[in-house]
Amino acid sequence: MIHKPKKVAVFYGEASTTYSFPSGHPMSGLRGKSFWRLIKKKKLNLSKDIEIIKPVMATEENIRLFHSQKYINFVKNLSKKGTGMLDQGDTPAFKGVFEASKYVVGSTLHGLNMVMSKKIDHAFNPIGGLHHARREAAAGFCVFNDPAIAIIEAKTRYDLKRILYIDIDAHHGDGVFYSFYDDPQVFIADIHEDGRFLYPGTGPAEEVGDGKAKGTKLSIPVPPKTNDYGFKKVFHKIEKFILKIEPQIIFFQCGGDGLKNDSISHLEYSPQAYRFAAEKLHQLAHKLCGGRIVTMGGGGYSPENTSKAWVNVVETFLFN
Repeated sequence: MIHKPKKVAVFYGEASTTYSFPSGHPMSGLRGKSFWRLIKKKKLNLSKDIEIIKPVMATEENIRLFHSQKYINFVKNLSKKGTGMLDQGDTPAFKGVFEASKYVVGSTLHGLNMVMSKKIDHAFNPIGGLHHARREAAAGFCVFNDPAIAIIEAKTRYDLKRILYIDIDAHHGDGVFYSFYDDPQVFIADIHEDGRFLYPGTGPAEEVGDGKAKGTKLSIPVPPKTNDYGFKKVFHKIEKFILKIEPQIIFFQCGGDGLKNDSISHLEYSPQAYRFAAEKLHQLAHKLCGGRIVTMGGGGYSPENTSKAWVNVVETFLFN
């Protein structure tokens, strides 16, 4: 008997809430809890086309695909102490941050492996998408850069030559963007609030890649107060970009901090903007790369709003 693969794998379990900084920090485990409550309220977890998978822990070998051993040891030591800063000011250590961060990376990698082995069409890791982390340092609430690690895994393990990373988080995904800036096999399209108004202050439209990679990067800064209309208008640039590339896989970081009333950014998207983006990417993925999409939750600091955006993405993958 041939078993048809389930459409969507969603990574959720107790470990999903452990990537949570000390009280008062915007990045907390409440986001995952709110997401799971809404999944259950809509009974999506009961769908025959969804598989709920407990978070998977990465190995240090996995993390070394992108990060140095020196930095890994630094995180490990501060994780044991439970005090100190992992960067210059907004990513504090806490007891167990090393293990919590390994769950982030491992779940994104497992999603990639399931998609590539055709066990599922699409994967969603709500705690993934930590796109600011550098090779040697944490940054912007991000300890280990799971998108960058997954991109390298797609290149080295699966020998993919046209890898697409889409990022709609309000913050420019600098840790991914500049790490692959001169890589002609990694195509990046990033819609973000203009860096003149928001961390990390990067991502001007003039940056399109370097050397042989020139033209493989698309940076789309948008002004504060951009709404769904403005988002949809610029997203069409991404659609054209994708059709030209014909990617073999799509990594999608759908950070919810572009939503109106987010506590950090100044954009005014509604959760419907995330449904719109998911619909477009879903169609293109099935047209161009066998449906392969690995999605990561990214930012979003209003748990209730962020969960609505994330669930819209999951619903789109399930029912379209």
